[in-house]
Amino acid sequence: MTPLRAVWAPDGAATAARTAGWTDLLSTDQADDASLLLNADLAARHHDGPTVAYWSDPAWQAALDTTPIVLTATTRELRIELPPVWRAELHLAWDGASLLISSDLRTLAWAVGARTPDPDGAAAFLSGERWTRGLLPSLYRGILTLQPGHTAVVRPDRTIRTEATWAPHRDPAHASQPLETSTVQLRDRLDDLADRILTRHRRVACLFSGGLDSTLVAAALLRRAPERVVLLNVGSGLGTPAEERLRERFLRQYGATSEPVDLPAKPGLVAALRDVNAMTALPTGSPFSAAFEEIVAVAHTDWDCDAIATGDGGDEVFAERDELLVDLLARHPRALPAALGHQALRTQQRGLEALKRAHRTLRYLRGHAPAPGPTAGVLDTLFGDALAERFASARARALHADRERWLHGWTWSALGSVRRAAAVPEWEPASTQAPGMAVLSPLVDSQLIAPALALRRTALQPSVAGFQPKWLLRQAALAWLDPQIALHPKIGSADGTILQAVRTNEHGDLLDLLGSTTAQHIGLRLPPEAERPDHPLWHSEEWIRPAALTAWLNQPAPSPRPAAVTLSSPPAPPVLKRPPLPGARRRRRAARRHVVALAALNLAHQLRPSTSVPPARATAAADAEFGEMLTDLARRACAFPLVSGASQPMSQALAAFLRLRGHRATAVRGIQEGRRESRYWVETGTTQVDVHGAETPLNALI
Repeated sequence: MTPLRAVWAPDGAATAARTAGWTDLLSTDQADDASLLLNADLAARHHDGPTVAYWSDPAWQAALDTTPIVLTATTRELRIELPPVWRAELHLAWDGASLLISSDLRTLAWAVGARTPDPDGAAAFLSGERWTRGLLPSLYRGILTLQPGHTAVVRPDRTIRTEATWAPHRDPAHASQPLETSTVQLRDRLDDLADRILTRHRRVACLFSGGLDSTLVAAALLRRAPERVVLLNVGSGLGTPAEERLRERFLRQYGATSEPVDLPAKPGLVAALRDVNAMTALPTGSPFSAAFEEIVAVAHTDWDCDAIATGDGGDEVFAERDELLVDLLARHPRALPAALGHQALRTQQRGLEALKRAHRTLRYLRGHAPAPGPTAGVLDTLFGDALAERFASARARALHADRERWLHGWTWSALGSVRRAAAVPEWEPASTQAPGMAVLSPLVDSQLIAPALALRRTALQPSVAGFQPKWLLRQAALAWLDPQIALHPKIGSADGTILQAVRTNEHGDLLDLLGSTTAQHIGLRLPPEAERPDHPLWHSEEWIRPAALTAWLNQPAPSPRPAAVTLSSPPAPPVLKRPPLPGARRRRRAARRHVVALAALNLAHQLRPSTSVPPARATAAADAEFGEMLTDLARRACAFPLVSGASQPMSQALAAFLRLRGHRATAVRGIQEGRRESRYWVETGTTQVDVHGAETPLNALI
């Protein structure tokens, strides 16, 4: 990878910039008084006076888009245009009379001697403020960071004016398209991205868990060139039974195989955070950091892949969240009852708290109330007083900036999606053993997000019978995937297992990292209670982001980069016959009146729970399709406020419902095979149905 490095010298004294140590920079016209010095291999051309340079790195997310970073320079001003691609950040610092510009923050900090962490930049990073303004403080003092989707104009007096250039809310299609139109657009764009990836890379590894996001990306690639796609999944017993069964079903459908990658016993997560952040351009980290590093290395070494594709971004961009209630309150209040039911179904929160939060937010957006206060989390226990104050200010600025965008025509849910998508590249896989590997996340491509932003918000609320999180993605996937894959709301991952291992085996290393001098310079303060592995802080994932930031700032020197490798053009992909699309299987669904009846029975059993329940041990389901229909009925009933998805009232209600329908059915309490706690289920003459926590999907019914 070749980072962008440039120097703008408005007074013409370009040679002064060489004192920064960037001796390989050359003037575009070899004249000593040129205003712009660039990497020797950077494309540039003149336009009757201004010098225009174009830069993009194919190993970055920009590989999915043709829009480059554009620098336009004269002696009077420098104009920098960044495309709406989340990794395309530029960092700016003045060195005397010259402005130094780099796509690599650590390299620029080394050149201008800015080695001190900036607490304001750290607060912006930790609070997610990185999409709120065009220009933000970087992670080092004295350096500014220009955000994607913005244009900056720099003048010799050091004033910088920025404006947002990516504004989909100005498009008439914003929040107005029907579901069918957005579905077709999303699928066509993903198909086009798969073609671009396979055209630009010899062999592509796909990080494949079995969930909807990674499965959809894998399907798009396999439909194009199955012989040049390698599917890799995490081994070592990580993952969930649901993921494993979904993988098996998908692999049978496409006649493919997935290679498990077992993780070494060492290094662990903390060591992986240190290693990877010694060479990444921005802090990166997730519970799967060690797994990502190993998978990328295996893809590069064992399978000769030159790119890896992930499903990162699906949850961030396409999942429905609380923000949707704000949009419905503002524009379509008649859709609120169904929306509240869906919220209860997904979050297991009963009552009107979600609606109250949405109402407070809407009053703030309309200028009738102060900003809603943040919810305290375990992350706050890591902050010293100074950082906590900066963190609160950063969150307030982010909320204010979102309010301004909302007033200009954004929907609140679209703002939430884009804000979360902006953080996705900071969590993508990386490997010290394959530092030049291109890592691509098609689901956060700006042109793929556009159909989600154009989707009419009420279209995200289909009938209660059809609700699933990530509804737009699921509808797009139905053309390529079996309905049992596309519509299955898989939940759960190996995060808990990994975090438990960290608490047990790496607690000392974790304390050393977050208690280091660098962490203190940022403003982090470990509470004394954190010495205990059972402290609530270590049971969540919130500590990983500060840990990744600390590990990244612990490496002030620019890491050596490998020489650029020129790959021969990949052979033209052969014309392949695509696998036949799966036929839509008609699913057995109960009528809506049955949903209402089950909801009423559920409420009745909450008021008068039955106590005569025989203990038993469950048997395997004999009729999976019948079980799916009953489980779907239970989930749909949970969309009604006050209906409980707990196993006891739901199992009793479902048993009573079946008896009213002429079936022999009983609610049974016992311990299922592979489970520790007792629970309830329903047994009929032909099948056993587990409805424990009906808000969540049931692994046994895949």
